[in-house]
Amino acid sequence: MHSARLGFGFLAIAMLAFALRAQAASAPDWSAIDAEALGYYRAYLRFDTTDPPDNTSQAIAYLKSLLDKDGIENQTFESVPGAVNLVARIPGPPGVKPFLMMSHADVVPAVAADWSHPPFSADLDGGYVWARGAIDNKAHGIMALMTLIIIKREKLPLRRGIEMMVNADEEAGGADGAQWMVKNHWNAIDPAFAVNEGGSAGFDPISGAPVFRVAVAEKNVDWLKLTARGQSGHGSVPTADNPTLILIDALARVVKRQPDLRLTPVMAHAFALMAPHEQSPISFELAHANRPPMLEALSRGPLHSDSMQALLRDTITPTMLRGSAKINVIPSTATAGLDCRLLPGTDPSAFLESVTKLIGDRRITIDHLQNPASAAPSPDSGELWDAINRVVARDLPGDVVLPWMTTGGTDSRFLREKGVPSYGFIPIVLNAREERRFHGVDERLSVKNLDLGIRATYDLALDVCGAGK
Repeated sequence: MHSARLGFGFLAIAMLAFALRAQAASAPDWSAIDAEALGYYRAYLRFDTTDPPDNTSQAIAYLKSLLDKDGIENQTFESVPGAVNLVARIPGPPGVKPFLMMSHADVVPAVAADWSHPPFSADLDGGYVWARGAIDNKAHGIMALMTLIIIKREKLPLRRGIEMMVNADEEAGGADGAQWMVKNHWNAIDPAFAVNEGGSAGFDPISGAPVFRVAVAEKNVDWLKLTARGQSGHGSVPTADNPTLILIDALARVVKRQPDLRLTPVMAHAFALMAPHEQSPISFELAHANRPPMLEALSRGPLHSDSMQALLRDTITPTMLRGSAKINVIPSTATAGLDCRLLPGTDPSAFLESVTKLIGDRRITIDHLQNPASAAPSPDSGELWDAINRVVARDLPGDVVLPWMTTGGTDSRFLREKGVPSYGFIPIVLNAREERRFHGVDERLSVKNLDLGIRATYDLALDVCGAGK
């Protein structure tokens, strides 16, 4: 009896070893894939897709050529001249909606003189690729591209189709990109769920412990243009009805009175998940952050940073000012741009009314440059959410997964408005200093992060789409 059990044990070990060898034999050659991906990534970054003018045509044509080379089905869609969007797919069984990996090809402007490396050179230096769009958001597009290429080459069976969409115009609001695709070409995507930008691995702002923030919601974009009207004249004669002065006084009133603190359900849940990992009394305060005195204490203490404050209130940020074209001329009008970001649940009409009261001057008119969306947060449960947790545990062990909210807007809101769960999930590890580089000077991404992102994106795709699951 004992020898029979021993023999069975050896057989089991032998079978396990065989299975591991078979798995290793069929695993992708990651060294070769990493080298291939790095070349594609740097080439993609060299296309100047600054928005405005939002010309993504050449960059999308390049991605299309790579997809065509591997025989991956794809389509392009041009919303306006130069603004080209791409959808590629590996189909699954009929009647099963696909998993979508979404990114955008356009980037914000960069002042080359401020950079240590030319922003569209994609220089490789110190283990980093330096370029505008290195993080936001071309790396994510390459992660999706390589995932499709590997699955296609390996001929992996799927229980659910997988697709990628690369959009134009995200940095200017998405009207010619994801919003246009959702409105005019929904049948070309129609996913069960999606991942997009907005989440990454980082560190707990209080304890410094590793966390992975998965974006399930975002603040709503509410861009306002203020126009002050007054009397033009010669700059040598100061007047009270100078439009520039009228505007400055109004802006001073607006920024002096930022909106009150408010804890959303998303952040309340995130703080509750953080609480067990913090020391007392912060752990207790986080667990009870929905009580106003606790939130006030946290806001003055561990959550005092600008980035955390932006998650706890509606915000108003003056970003653009324009007055006279000449220093000695008082203009007849002066304008300002306000980048307002509203927490989920804020009534846009009530917010506008409060801003109007703060301005308190009929000589100033307010126009919307972009209206806030009405998308509800994605659930922190379900098939894709569970898969994200498994992949983080496998590829970033030790990270606590937190449902999070982004302060910036993303294309996810257009999917959420259609009822499609969409999650901010870019599997890279960034510290606070690195995070400040995107939309800033010397944006860069390490090659190690690119490699990690490709593996984790591939693992996620297999988890939710692989037939062997």
